[in-house]
Amino acid sequence: MPTTFDYCLKNGILGVGWRTNSNKNTKDWDEYFKEASQIHGNLQICKYINKWVSEGDLVWTRDAVGTYYLARVTSGWEYWTSQEANDLDIDVANIFRVIFKSIDIDAVPGKVVACFRATRSIQEIADKKAREYTKHLWNTLSNEQVYQIDKSGFADIFMMLDDEETEDLVFLYLQSQGWHVLPNSRKGDTMSFEYLAVNPKTGEKALSQVKTGQVTINKDDYVHYSQKIFLFQSNELYVGVGAQNIICISRAEILELLNNSLDWLPKSFQRKVEIVSH
Repeated sequence: MPTTFDYCLKNGILGVGWRTNSNKNTKDWDEYFKEASQIHGNLQICKYINKWVSEGDLVWTRDAVGTYYLARVTSGWEYWTSQEANDLDIDVANIFRVIFKSIDIDAVPGKVVACFRATRSIQEIADKKAREYTKHLWNTLSNEQVYQIDKSGFADIFMMLDDEETEDLVFLYLQSQGWHVLPNSRKGDTMSFEYLAVNPKTGEKALSQVKTGQVTINKDDYVHYSQKIFLFQSNELYVGVGAQNIICISRAEILELLNNSLDWLPKSFQRKVEIVSH
């Protein structure tokens, strides 16, 4: 039995429901809205598509089993349905036409994954890093320079990586130094530290803090902890005196790890290095 997403892939469309009784295909928004507003009380998502989705836009989507797709929009809003949709009771009619490309999961940046929420049918990803990455990815997959990449805000790789990707590199660095990081300690509501690490040879415990951009780390904020503290600031913006238990990981160490690991790191890292390097 074809799924709704199978139907969208087959027909090169993305969209939502809110069908009308007449099911009259049209590109006239006023015509559709006049009929649909008599049936449906809330057409905000349809209005959003009509107003904001345009030819040339790039849209991330995924199917029910978690396969990600990047889609390039080839039309504006239209009301369109088919006999197949009616026969299969597929509730997709407010649509825009697209070209799909399937994406390996490790090429999907964390910022994009985080935007997939059950309560949101469609939303803008308001993040320049994700936007330029997405354009670069489409150019790469299509083997054509469809989009110009604005690299003006990305002088180095740490300006392109998102916060979680930088944390991942520090995570891997600690592992490479013999520390075992406990995944369950990495929680979004942990205000002071990113995760807990343990040295399996000595049983020693350590905490880590990672900051990016222009956010300064004050080493003196951590002197009262009994554990070892690993700090990383992507621009090495540290203040304070610190203490023997505080270790500042250098940019050079993380860059060395990144450059030596590109052949096995997720593709999102490889693509972002490409953007900054070329």
